[in-house]
Amino acid sequence: MKQFSTMDLTQGSVTKKFVTFTVPIMLTMLLQHLYTVADRVVVGQFAQNGKFALAAVGSTSTCTTLFLNLFNGMAAGTNVICANKRGARDEKGLRQCMHSSMLMGIILGLSVGFLGIVLCRPLLVLLDTPEDVLDMATLYMRLYFLGIPAACVYSFGANILQAHGDTKRSMYILSLTGIINVGLNLVFVIRFHMSVAGVAIATIIAQYISMIWMLWILFSPKGIHKMEVKKLRLHTPSLVAVTRVGIPAGLNSMVFTVSNMLLQSSLNTLGSTAIAGKTAALDISILVYQGIGASYLACTSFAGQCYGARNYKRIDQLLVKGTGICWVYVAAVAGVCTLFPRQMLGLFNSDPEVINAGINMLLLNVWGYVIYTISELALGCARGMGRSTMPSLLNFLGICVPRIIWSLFFFPMRRDVTFLYLCYPISWIISAALQLVYYIHIRKSLAKA
Repeated sequence: MKQFSTMDLTQGSVTKKFVTFTVPIMLTMLLQHLYTVADRVVVGQFAQNGKFALAAVGSTSTCTTLFLNLFNGMAAGTNVICANKRGARDEKGLRQCMHSSMLMGIILGLSVGFLGIVLCRPLLVLLDTPEDVLDMATLYMRLYFLGIPAACVYSFGANILQAHGDTKRSMYILSLTGIINVGLNLVFVIRFHMSVAGVAIATIIAQYISMIWMLWILFSPKGIHKMEVKKLRLHTPSLVAVTRVGIPAGLNSMVFTVSNMLLQSSLNTLGSTAIAGKTAALDISILVYQGIGASYLACTSFAGQCYGARNYKRIDQLLVKGTGICWVYVAAVAGVCTLFPRQMLGLFNSDPEVINAGINMLLLNVWGYVIYTISELALGCARGMGRSTMPSLLNFLGICVPRIIWSLFFFPMRRDVTFLYLCYPISWIISAALQLVYYIHIRKSLAKA
């Protein structure tokens, strides 16, 4: 256990520590995404009626994300407060926050899992999911949400580790469970012909293995975190602090997903081929997003420790250098997508119509992420400094509102997949401007304090 030392982010080279801290998070997120990508590749290529199976799994993405974002937002609150306590060297407050957060994760996971199972079919119907994939999509979602309690507990545990500067063990956990997930996908779909049910069950098994491993790390008597089951309770000060950051972040993510649900509903009216093309394009473009998402999480923990230590200028360096590093990653992956779009989309489904439906969305997304980087890293730094409500509101105004307007008023004028997803880069430009202005405002107020 000793080789997994935590990291003090308040001292040393910003560039070196940002890269060292961020890369394991990015690899972890890529492995998490592998769960879903593996599901879609396997059903798209090997299941009977692969195009419809791929569309069924893809049509559930916004619904599952709606619930996942709630507990991920709350887990982000855990990250911020634990990082603040660590930066301020408040050992007692840190321990209370860790135990309160883990119990909160257990309660939230069970609640979200139950809601997802009950509400999945009404949500899919509300989104105009085509009849030819509705039953398969419902089955996939109901099975998927059986694994949500495990995913929630794992997420809270991973954020506790990140707040301590430990990002490697989450990566190791998902390295093994990702391999297990892919292997079980192939067995269940090819050998037992289970289609969408097979990939869902494989994901559930992998999620519970991840949860058990994470709990062993945190509660091991010989571990450096020394959490104890008997100390699991909701400490009021810790609960208030975590929810003050986590609830706005979670609600913002849910509202964000609602706007995407409207886009999904609009897309669903174009048929199964358009859905399958969008699903493949989104899975590839998310490979670019993982670098941005990892940088956002790194900024949250990094800025959280620096804010607790009152080292504000280091947060400015973090935002500038982190953005530059993230741009290099985005440009590299986006360049590959631009050179080989058909080959990459063909990994999911060989149908030429599906590939054609996904190309333009893929290119719009991967290059639009250059602008989105600014928005996410400024947001991460602001949340690390304990500001959550206003950044969430700005995210709603900059991203959700434009997408809702586009879906309701502009798309009906031109019912085309590419035109529908033009709202992505437009919303990112607006959001980046708003988040950057707000970050400058925060720093000026801290300079005067």
